[in-house]
Amino acid sequence: MDTLSLLFGSTLRLKMLRLFLLNPEGIFDIDNLTTKMSVKARAIETETAFLKKLGLVKSSKVMKRVEIKKGKKLIAKKVRMSAWTLDERFKYRDALSDFLTRIHPVEHKAIVKRLERAGRIKAVVVSGIFTGQPESRLDMFVVGDNVKNSSMDRIVRGIESDMGKDIRYVVVSGPDYAYRVSMNDKLVRDVIDFPHTILLDKIGISR
Repeated sequence: MDTLSLLFGSTLRLKMLRLFLLNPEGIFDIDNLTTKMSVKARAIETETAFLKKLGLVKSSKVMKRVEIKKGKKLIAKKVRMSAWTLDERFKYRDALSDFLTRIHPVEHKAIVKRLERAGRIKAVVVSGIFTGQPESRLDMFVVGDNVKNSSMDRIVRGIESDMGKDIRYVVVSGPDYAYRVSMNDKLVRDVIDFPHTILLDKIGISR
């Protein structure tokens, strides 16, 4: 467990604090939270109860379309579910949000190491939420060969859970990247010409 997790009580609590504080307009039901946090519903219920008692979140109800199995058939049905959102009256909201924004939850080396599980990664460039530029077109630009999309999606979801924010990312192959550079591609220019950080560069992006 890292220092911040120890400070805030647990890794799950830290992730949930990030999620609510960095997404103040978001409304998250139990399904959202179990998926984003990759934990069981009971753990989510324990943490939301704590955060509600603290005054950081407030509960509400949302209508959600779910599929219920009846015999061999799946029937769509709308159900009323518990959900939670940030309580804007929480007096430490701004101070805590600023603190969590300044403290990066995932080391750059750890990001590259995770991504390398999905294929032969040749370059990783981050911007957007990683560099304090939320208006950027992308948060992560990856160049790699033989990349398994399902593995990449799963890895990015894990990083999103740590960050507390959805990540806008693109993966291109080495030949595709070379072609885009030769054509002065707008996507590449939008990444390289604006504030960014290169985490890995085996193909000369920095040249």
